[in-house]
Amino acid sequence: MGKRGLSDNMRVASIGAAGTVMAFFVFGGLSSGLFRGAMRGPGEPVDAVPKGSFIAVTVDMAELRQSPLHELIAPRSGAQPASGSGPLQSALGIGPLAAACGFDPLARVQRLAIAVPEEGERGEFGLVARVEVTRAELEKCTSALAEKRGAKSEAREVGSFAVVDSGGSQAKLGYGSGGLLVVGKGAWFDAMLGAADKTKPGLRDAPEHVAMRASLTSKEGFRSPTLVASIILPRALRERLKGEMGAELGGHDAENAMWAGVLDVSSLGVAIRAGGPGQNVDAAVEIVCESAEACDAVDKLVQRKRLEWSKELSLRLVGLGPLIDSLETKRHETRLRATASVDAAGFTSTIERILKLRSRPKDAPPPSPPPASRDRSPHETIPAKP
Repeated sequence: MGKRGLSDNMRVASIGAAGTVMAFFVFGGLSSGLFRGAMRGPGEPVDAVPKGSFIAVTVDMAELRQSPLHELIAPRSGAQPASGSGPLQSALGIGPLAAACGFDPLARVQRLAIAVPEEGERGEFGLVARVEVTRAELEKCTSALAEKRGAKSEAREVGSFAVVDSGGSQAKLGYGSGGLLVVGKGAWFDAMLGAADKTKPGLRDAPEHVAMRASLTSKEGFRSPTLVASIILPRALRERLKGEMGAELGGHDAENAMWAGVLDVSSLGVAIRAGGPGQNVDAAVEIVCESAEACDAVDKLVQRKRLEWSKELSLRLVGLGPLIDSLETKRHETRLRATASVDAAGFTSTIERILKLRSRPKDAPPPSPPPASRDRSPHETIPAKP
């Protein structure tokens, strides 16, 4: 899968998070019959992630809502819930849906998972969510949105799921198997339903994903992170990239060795603890390399970038200094783990500042720098780690 295809997949997957919730309410009226018959005991979104996932992401949305970082996505629950005024709601056009339902549907997602296949059409993805809603709220939403339904939809049973298919190239919606809501297309959608029903291999049958997720969450402080992502980089893809970059990777200097090491990374994982009020955002990135030499090269590249970033005054002016200063790496044979920790409220303010910088007119005056850290001045740099 090329870089552009991956970018398209992730963009569509993020938009699908809101689309999942929308689909639930738009087609929720069917729950009085076929959908109710599909219900089982409580299920988890990760259960519906297929074994053949290139990227698997799981998010505890209930926990994320306790973090200041959630303000970057949507207003907190209870803060004008029907306005749809948050950045994500505005970008995805959730305002009318929230107004009809009387609350923000995104605030009802408890947990979700995103699954991107290794191969497939551009933009193909799958999304699974647990959504909490009362019957009265569901009836209000479906009644208010009945007149806005698009193409005629048909519902049918597939395993323990009730599937809504609007036809054409539209994503399919499946609801059932322990209250899971599944959105996807084509064969990938079928694979997700099969994984949830345990008639097809799921993520728990994928040794590389399982090993990466177990390693990420085995360290103190990351036992139960807010977000976990595991990415498996197929050898065929890496070999193709090496072939395309052959001339650039030629030679024996340190720079080429570092980037060659990056292409010898076979899997990558990310774990994030979003942190509540007064807490830190903690992040861990772990990679598995083909050899110890490759991991050593990647470690050197990270340390070099860290030193360069620490000297960038512009990064410190926007407030990224504490994050850069906290970056640490530990290598053990063919594994490399990088961690960073930063105040959640301060980091949220930094991201907001960066977003404002990107959106302000070119002739606007620059914003005031953030207050200096208690431990370091904004201009102080740190030496590279040995």
